[in-house]
Amino acid sequence: MASCTGRLDMWLTRLAVARPITVSMGLLSLLVIGAISLTRLPLSFLPQAEFPFIGVQVPYVNGVPEQVERDITRPIEEVLATLGGVQEIFSQSDADGAFIGVEFEWGRDVDILRMEVKEKIDQIRPELPTDVRDIFLMTFNTNDIPIVEGRISARDLDLSENYTLIEQRVVNRLRRLPGVGQVSVNGVEPPDVTVWLHLDRIKEHRVDVGQLFNLLGTANLDLSAGQVTRDGLRYTVRAGVEFDGWEQLRLMPLNERGLVLGDIADVDYGTPVLNYGRFLNLEPAVAFEIQKSSGANTVDVVRRVKDELALINADPALEGIDVLLFFDQAEQITHSLESLLSSGLIGALLAIAVLYFFLRNLVTTLITSLAIPISIVATCSYMYFSGHTLNVLSMMGLMLSVGMLIDNAVVVLEAIYRRMQLGEGAVEATIEGTKEVGRAVISATLTSIVVFAPIVLGSGNELVVWLKEVGLTISITLLASLLVSLTIIPVLTAHLMRNRKAVGSNRIVDAWRDHYGRVLEWTAIKHPWITSFALVPVIIGLTVGAVMVTGFAPDSMEERGIRQEYLQVNYEFADDVDYHRARETVEAVQQVMWKKRDEYGMRYLYSFYTDGHAANRFYFQEKAISPDDMREYRKRLREDLPRFAGVEYRLGNEDGGGGGAKGFSVTLHGEDSAELADLAIEVKRRFALLDGIEDLSTDEERGNREVRVHVDGDRARQMGVDPRTVADVMGITFRGVPLPRLPSASRELDFWVVLREEDRRNVDDLRSLTVSVQEGREITLGQLASMEIGRGASRISRLDQRTAVRVRGSYAGEDFDTALEDIRETMDQMVLPAGYGWNFGSSIQRAQEQENQMGMNALLALACVYMIMASLFESLRHPAVVMSCVPFAMIGVIWLMIATNSPLNILAMIGIVILIGIVVNNGIVLVDHINHYRRQGLGLDESIRRGGRERFRPILMTATTTVLGLVPLALGDSHVGDGELYPMAVALMGGLISSTVLTLVLLPTYYRLSEISDQWMRRRASALLGWRPRRLPIFGRARAH
Repeated sequence: MASCTGRLDMWLTRLAVARPITVSMGLLSLLVIGAISLTRLPLSFLPQAEFPFIGVQVPYVNGVPEQVERDITRPIEEVLATLGGVQEIFSQSDADGAFIGVEFEWGRDVDILRMEVKEKIDQIRPELPTDVRDIFLMTFNTNDIPIVEGRISARDLDLSENYTLIEQRVVNRLRRLPGVGQVSVNGVEPPDVTVWLHLDRIKEHRVDVGQLFNLLGTANLDLSAGQVTRDGLRYTVRAGVEFDGWEQLRLMPLNERGLVLGDIADVDYGTPVLNYGRFLNLEPAVAFEIQKSSGANTVDVVRRVKDELALINADPALEGIDVLLFFDQAEQITHSLESLLSSGLIGALLAIAVLYFFLRNLVTTLITSLAIPISIVATCSYMYFSGHTLNVLSMMGLMLSVGMLIDNAVVVLEAIYRRMQLGEGAVEATIEGTKEVGRAVISATLTSIVVFAPIVLGSGNELVVWLKEVGLTISITLLASLLVSLTIIPVLTAHLMRNRKAVGSNRIVDAWRDHYGRVLEWTAIKHPWITSFALVPVIIGLTVGAVMVTGFAPDSMEERGIRQEYLQVNYEFADDVDYHRARETVEAVQQVMWKKRDEYGMRYLYSFYTDGHAANRFYFQEKAISPDDMREYRKRLREDLPRFAGVEYRLGNEDGGGGGAKGFSVTLHGEDSAELADLAIEVKRRFALLDGIEDLSTDEERGNREVRVHVDGDRARQMGVDPRTVADVMGITFRGVPLPRLPSASRELDFWVVLREEDRRNVDDLRSLTVSVQEGREITLGQLASMEIGRGASRISRLDQRTAVRVRGSYAGEDFDTALEDIRETMDQMVLPAGYGWNFGSSIQRAQEQENQMGMNALLALACVYMIMASLFESLRHPAVVMSCVPFAMIGVIWLMIATNSPLNILAMIGIVILIGIVVNNGIVLVDHINHYRRQGLGLDESIRRGGRERFRPILMTATTTVLGLVPLALGDSHVGDGELYPMAVALMGGLISSTVLTLVLLPTYYRLSEISDQWMRRRASALLGWRPRRLPIFGRARAH
């Protein structure tokens, strides 16, 4: 590799210096193309990514969760489990239907997975209940994230009954905008046709409900009856019964005696009754979401949406209706990009200022600084032509690399300047100086890039997808800066600095270098053993002590550094309340809390309610609330929330986290849902005894009241009734079933048949239900089945084909690891029945996996960096010496993060991985220069003296410019979405500061000790074996010329 890199840098530099006009035209072309690319580069929040996930949604309205699980969920789970590459299957079954989610291995083609899932479901479709009408397959990619969320509210109008108004005046206008992919509305449903059966009339006319359902099913039948040929022409024959309008259904004949549908049922056209609702700032609201089309510029689409909403709010037909944007992804993008851009610009200016302080020459400073804009423009050109977007992650990569972009240029310029001081001409000094450090800067750049190789090539997950974007951006930017340092910088230096002094005098830096020379003499030359075995252990011991005293440790779930803008309150009802009662409770809480909105700095108060559940979200004026302030809000809310009998409040999101607390969940799994529910209650009781644990809840504590009907199959068959018919009739009348849609002037109408609500309130109504008519004799349900009232699960969850129940909670203390250990001990003390088990919820497992993966990535990055340096030095010892820079860096990371109280979260861990490739750069440059003098025949000590003194200024310059380039990220408001970047910046800064100082002092010491040890071992081998061993290049022995 060494010879290859040498030939590469020499060829590039010689060609560039010989063809300055060509280089100038190439640079100008790059700038023009880059400027055009930058204006056309699409803006988005996240890079385009498709997740290996397929969701199967099976609507089954008014179903029984146990039946849904048995007849729908389990068959689909079993067939999907046979697919290859399945990592996890989870499902939920409730009264509205079933949802089955399948996670596959990363790297699978989602389109192919979708086809495979569809084929598997088609295989078992005949086995599913006959009244399952639709099965939806869902995939997820970053384009599916809504770019806009809004609410439509009205003061004196019930929006849930005005579907047509909202559809025509709001939704359709938004759908027509360029770049808008989908507009979803929640809280208002389109009108449908419902047949409300009268139980008393059915009994009076002895109507067989099963036959009635079959008859209604053919009310709008349209079938193909084949083809006929006449006069040489082929005609398609269609047969069926079709109504011109829904009103004609009332006149539909049911028997030969003149009985029509209108005699036993009401046929209504109207808005379906919703069992849920929303409020925004006390007013009823309808929610809407907008997703962009693939490839559209998010900022442009949101701008069009805002312009259109301004026109919609001014529409006279919508007087009294307000359309409000609740969430705006473009605002997140622009704020994130603006904060990153301002941090990058400030960092670049600080780096340039430091550069001038060291160089004391304006022209040289400007030449070196050109590496920053040229590299960024080149990277933007690559991103545009490769189909990437400018998103918060790619922008983060650009800003992190700003301080590193001039490192190579500084090293090259310093080498050229030193050659000029020796009396060489400008062109000769340029070529020879670049040749001298060419291999070192190439290797240093490769070490900075190769740390991302384990991430790119490792096992895929969501974190890897995002880190690839950051790593790719940093890698392209650094490669561009390398190209600039080997071509443009030498050209400008050779032709603009012919008769000038490249570097001005700087007494301060010269004094620092003289002091450093004396320190180097004492540590590396005179007392290397004392330095190595006295000073280093003291530094390490103090660092370990600081870690033990402060409890400093990695925590990927740490909420410090995470921006929070709302606090959620979930209602836990002691009884099975319907949505009317839930709405009354929500309205009462809203009235109390809205009066205190100024005390809390409340921007919005958003509420949601449905059967058995309700929630509030308090959005604050400040969009970034610190965890400490959020914990104070939690404490005040617990005191201020009004108390109601049978209502408890649980603060935080659905998983228990957020709002200044860390969430956790424990998943119990087994076979029997009732047994799991009892176990969950016991687990919750035990968790309540632990310190700091609060907001506990389970998936299933009480269940729904239900009437259980047990059909006597033998008796039913004796009376000539199929037991399945009994179940179908009950489903038709009490649950309601969809029928083939009816045509209308504008669209097809949903068509339902169900028993009136007042006829479904009494258990006696169930017993008197006619299920069949045999030879004029009426057979009722009470004759075929027994009934009992009990409680059943409102929702049944399953994980990997086993029934599961979660116990959720939150921890608002500081030592979350200790809390998790207490939870683990509590669970280990429980004796679970055979076949039952537990594990931590997905959020904790994912966090632990991320920590383990980042640790493994760090180890692999170290190995990759070592191999590159071994190729550069053609030695196994010298890379090991340089690798000592890494623990030097960790000392600074620990001390600075403790001093600034910064969390060692996942962003800080990413910074440490990046740091591995950066901190060795100074060591590479230093050791390579020492080796350069040894190859020229100088002794070991003199090579160390010269190498250290001559590389003192470029090492100090590159480290200082990189650190100052990170200062705005560490002190400012820079963030990526909700994650603030200061932990990453602090980790990088601490590592660079300590590694620079210790590299200058300790690395020459270790280098000298390694050489002394090598010489001693060679002498011992010679004395023992009686022969003089050859000095093989693999040992890195310097050979005199």
